[in-house]
Amino acid sequence: MVKRQSNGTNFEVEKQEDGGLVVNISPKSSLVGKKAVFSIRKSVKVKDSRPVHGEKKLFEEKFVLKASNNFLIPPSVMKKVTPFFPYSGSKISVLFIAGIELIKYPIFSEDKAQIEAQGYLPLLTISLSNFVSTDFPLRAKVKANAPELLDPKDTFKFFKNLISIPGHEQLKTLTILLGGGASALYNLYVGYHDQMVPEAMTWFYSHYDSDGDSSPPLLKALGISGCIVSLIWLGLKKQLRKYMTFHFKKKLSKIDRSSTLIVGELISGQSRVDLFDATLRIVACNLEKGQYVRGYGSNRRIVDFSHPNRAVLLYSKKVPVITKGEEVGSQFMDEVSFRPMFESLYPRQMASNTHGLDLAWEIQLLVDDFIDQELHGNPDSFVQKEFYAA
Repeated sequence: MVKRQSNGTNFEVEKQEDGGLVVNISPKSSLVGKKAVFSIRKSVKVKDSRPVHGEKKLFEEKFVLKASNNFLIPPSVMKKVTPFFPYSGSKISVLFIAGIELIKYPIFSEDKAQIEAQGYLPLLTISLSNFVSTDFPLRAKVKANAPELLDPKDTFKFFKNLISIPGHEQLKTLTILLGGGASALYNLYVGYHDQMVPEAMTWFYSHYDSDGDSSPPLLKALGISGCIVSLIWLGLKKQLRKYMTFHFKKKLSKIDRSSTLIVGELISGQSRVDLFDATLRIVACNLEKGQYVRGYGSNRRIVDFSHPNRAVLLYSKKVPVITKGEEVGSQFMDEVSFRPMFESLYPRQMASNTHGLDLAWEIQLLVDDFIDQELHGNPDSFVQKEFYAA
């Protein structure tokens, strides 16, 4: 049994033989009669000065607080989070918790909008991780180079790459570069103009944000132009990769610790030009995912992040040349084992699409003179329980 007390409220949790939980809540007398909600959830806490936390509710019940309140959590709810392990990384932590919150607005209102907008005041939370935690083997050591493995520095020669893609794609590429560049520069000009003139004479950017505070137009324009440049770069990479085809040959079935695959049978593609000193790699990585707030006033925004935390190199081979028109997979008929990934990385612990601990793996073809190629694999291909095996 686990007990906790906060502000005069007692919270007790006891595990049953069938895997369910019995929870008893005894509030202080001043809270008796107040409306509250009891919930069990997988919680992702973001480690940032302006965090946006995430959670997945697994059980919720609204009630009126009495001197003693009992809840039975069925085994089916507990199975939704097993196997489970508490995780604490550099950017996020993942916990399994129970909590009580006071409802600030009536829940028996006929006003649907009021019900949906009702607020909650946290009263007490307690970790349930000990009730669902699975024995987790010690992870093998990895190098602290996850960002470099997942996103290696890409060196290429623009014009050599450009003339290696089809003619109509060259035109699209130049249109993206010149049109996007002109848009970014013109946007900066507008920002500079609006910075130099009185508010009544601005073209687009106001001198104030939505709260009425001073906000330099040029700074806003720099932010927008920065976004345009990022989109230009993404568009150029997509276009310049068309010097060859590169894709998965087949959909992978469930992979466990004992699985070995032939690398060349995973990929397919042909190049329009000879590729010298090309390196093919397979990497796997844990990603810490979450959100945080950046900017103020009209520039306030929620930003998604995906931080590589642990990574392992599963396969790497460099070949002297991949000739024009040659099937790329024929050069890499070697076996690859995913056992090091199961021994070094953590299984997925996602609360939503944007929050949690994720698993990523990809196949990379690195070529000095051309934009690198990459294929993103499906993490559902791996048997999750294999991460918990000793």
